[in-house]
Amino acid sequence: MNESAEKAYSTFFTQYPDVISVEDLSRMLGICKVNAYTLVKNGTIHGVKIGRVWRIPKRSVYLYLEDTMAS
Repeated sequence: MNESAEKAYSTFFTQYPDVISVEDLSRMLGICKVNAYTLVKNGTIHGVKIGRVWRIPKRSVYLYLEDTMAS
């Protein structure tokens, strides 16, 4: 990310930690948990499954939104 993108990211969803759950993702995007799981499972938003729980870097959500808005 360039400097302006880093600055924007630092103010992005500050109430959430740097690694979020699928439930957090659904709240952030205003979508249901089923759609949030779909975005993570198909790789649209990058995450890692640890045991039975998905963990998503908040940066992945930022990049997803940035890419979606640029399209």
